[in-house]
Amino acid sequence: MGWDINVNLTADAPQKIAYVEIRVNDFQQVEDSPENPLDAWDDTLSQQGVFPGANKVDVLVRDQNGKDYRAQHKWS
Repeated sequence: MGWDINVNLTADAPQKIAYVEIRVNDFQQVEDSPENPLDAWDDTLSQQGVFPGANKVDVLVRDQNGKDYRAQHKWS
């Protein structure tokens, strides 16, 4: 039981991905600051167990200029 969360990010030129944070149900799962900013970033998180009620994934991406971009996905 559980689910997989696939996160695929692609920066629009001339932006680059400098920081990524992924939170699942408000718990930090990933924090990544690549040494050199990237054009694309991806990862798969595997959650084990059953979590009743509403669930959510929050993704924070920061570009090389310090501008933040956020996305959220919820399900029950």
